[in-house]
Amino acid sequence: MGLSHTVLSLALTGKRGFSKKACVKVSEALHLTPEETEFFLANRKSNGTFTATVLPEIIDLDKFAVISDWYHFAILSLLEMPGVRLESRWVSSQLGISPVDAQMAIERLKRLGLIHKEKGKWKQKAKSFKIDDRHSTSATRKFQGQILAKAVESLENDPLPKRDHTSITFAMKPSQVFFARERIKKFRRDLCSELEKHGTGNTVYTLSVQLFPMSKESR
Repeated sequence: MGLSHTVLSLALTGKRGFSKKACVKVSEALHLTPEETEFFLANRKSNGTFTATVLPEIIDLDKFAVISDWYHFAILSLLEMPGVRLESRWVSSQLGISPVDAQMAIERLKRLGLIHKEKGKWKQKAKSFKIDDRHSTSATRKFQGQILAKAVESLENDPLPKRDHTSITFAMKPSQVFFARERIKKFRRDLCSELEKHGTGNTVYTLSVQLFPMSKESR
């Protein structure tokens, strides 16, 4: 790894953390994928130690294309709620979709191995899932479009205490988008982790953050 045994020993025993440079060396030595390396660095605290998180399972774009309708991921989140019933009519009543769509979605999730039965209860196969977002496809665009449409629906129908629709407009360099994306990813993970510490939820929510240019680049 290019690290001294002393540095490695102190890090493994929690007496000191890894520097960012050391994290890169460890990632290279362990042959981590770009996604794993990104996750590794994103969960490194300022003192070099790491948050206790579980690496999400990556859903490749071919598999995602089959479940790109928004309600597939909503069903996965429903499984975390108490009193959940993986039945088409119950799922239909919870998400406002047809029983047919609900049944087909449940069957897809089972067929793709994204859910499994554990002690008589249906659960997500992994603690969390991450879509391969390195490329824009018709499926990823459709999914995000549906999420935006659901956000507009909530804006029109849900009372303010149950939602938050806010925005900020500012000037920045297009070259800073990558930095902004990484900060947004970390914020999403940290917020989700903090909210989960407050107990099991009873409503499925979606956090959608949009960052996009509203003017042409000035040169």
